[in-house]
Amino acid sequence: MPSWLSGSLPGRPGRRSKPSGSKNAVENPQSARAGTATPGSESPGAPAAPAGAAADTENNPNAAGLTAAVPIEVDAAPASETDPAPAAPAASGPAPIDPVPEPDAAVAAAEQAAARARARALDLPADGLGRLAEVSVWIAAAQGVSPPRPITRARALLLAADHGVATAGLYPWPAGATARRAAAVATGGSPLAVLARRADVGLRVVDVAIAEPAGAPAPAAAAPTDGYRVRGGNGRIDQEDALTVPELDLAFETGRRLADEEIDGGADLLVAGALGVGADTAAAVVVAALRDLEPIDVVDRGDGSDDERWMLRTAAIRDALRRARPFASDPRSVLRVAGGADLAALAGLLVQAASRRTPVIIDGAPGCAAALAAERIAPGARAWWLVGAESGDPAAKHVVGTLGLRPLVDLSTRADDGTGALAAAALVIDAVETAVDLDAAAATVRHADDELSIPDIT
Repeated sequence: MPSWLSGSLPGRPGRRSKPSGSKNAVENPQSARAGTATPGSESPGAPAAPAGAAADTENNPNAAGLTAAVPIEVDAAPASETDPAPAAPAASGPAPIDPVPEPDAAVAAAEQAAARARARALDLPADGLGRLAEVSVWIAAAQGVSPPRPITRARALLLAADHGVATAGLYPWPAGATARRAAAVATGGSPLAVLARRADVGLRVVDVAIAEPAGAPAPAAAAPTDGYRVRGGNGRIDQEDALTVPELDLAFETGRRLADEEIDGGADLLVAGALGVGADTAAAVVVAALRDLEPIDVVDRGDGSDDERWMLRTAAIRDALRRARPFASDPRSVLRVAGGADLAALAGLLVQAASRRTPVIIDGAPGCAAALAAERIAPGARAWWLVGAESGDPAAKHVVGTLGLRPLVDLSTRADDGTGALAAAALVIDAVETAVDLDAAAATVRHADDELSIPDIT
C-alpha cells in the first residue's frame, strides 16, 4: 500500500463550531452494508437481461450548503491474494432501498415568505438575494425548519477509479495518473484539497477501483472486506463490461455504506465526485444510453484533445454505447456495462443520502451521470441534490436539463472531479448563514419599529 494511503492532512481551523466526535466517518457496522450478488451469471459480452425502471419526471427545486474542518483521508481495501472465483453468485440480492421522502414543502413555503419579510424589514428588494435565497429555502426544506440551521459538518467524498477505456489513447496522461491525483489530494497538493480547506469541508478520498501496478494480485471483488475497494480498475467498456454483477452490487452498496457512515458521523451536507482518468467517457456512455442519445451528442473535447483523440473518444463511446443500449430501461445494468465502480458507488451514495434526508452537491459528467441513474433507481431522489457548478461537458448538460437541476454557479471549469461543487460550497454555506443572520437582524429592526411607534389613543 502506498505510504500516502495511510496519512492524513490536517484541515484549516474552522470558522464555525463543530460537533464533538470522531474526525473521520464513523465506522458503524450496523449501518455498513455488505455487497451481495444477484442470481445468475453472465459473460462480459452478454450481460443479464434488463429489468424495468421508472422514467424521469420533470420539476425539482434546488440549492445546498457545506462545512467542517477535518483531515483529508484516503480509504482503500487490501487486495486479495487470489482472483475472485467464477462461482455462482449467492442467492440474496441487493439490500432494499428505503422510500425517498420529499423535502418539507410547507417549510419551503414558510422560508420563502420569511425571506421576503426579512428583505422588507431591511429595506431590500423582495427577491434581491436571488439564488442565495433559493439555497436557504432548499436547506430549510431538507432540515424541516425555517430559518435553516447553519451547516456544521459538511463532508466531501471523492470516489477514485481507473477506467480501462483510458488505455485506448483517449487521453494525454500516462498510466498511474489517477493514483497520482489521489495522492495529491491526500497530501494537500491539489485544487480539490485547497478548496476543501478554504470552504472548511472535510475531504475523503475513497479508492473503489484504482488500477493495480502490473503483476499485482486482483482484489476479491465478490468478497466484501472492511474497506471499499471493488476491483483493480474498471473494465474497458468499448470491449467488455465495466463490472460483473457481484461487483456492481458491491459498488452500489459501498456508496450506500459511505453515505450511512458520514451521516451517522454527523454530516449534514455531502459533496460527491469521481476522481479518475476515463470517468467522463464512461459517464458519456451512461447518459447516452439512458437518454437515447448519439455519441456525437455527448462526446467532449474540452480538455484540449486534438482531433485524433477526439475521434478515438467518439469511437470508444460508439462501441461502448452499442453494448449498453440493450439495457437502457435498467439503470443498474447500464452502470454495470458502461459505468464502473465509481459511478455505481456514486449512484448508491446519492440514493441513500436522499433516503436519509441529507442534501448532496454534485457536479461534472460523472456526478451527473450517476444522478441520472440514481433518479431512475429511486424516483424523487433528485430533490435532495444540487449541481454546484455549470459544466461544459455536453453529457452533464443533458442531465441538468433532464432532471431540472439548475447549477448554482458557472465557473467554466473543465474538471469533472467535484472541483466545481467544492468551489460552490463556501457560497452555499454563507447563503445559509446569511439567512440565519438576516432573520435575527430583521427581528431586531421589527422590535425597534414597534418601540418607536406611537399608539393610537383616539
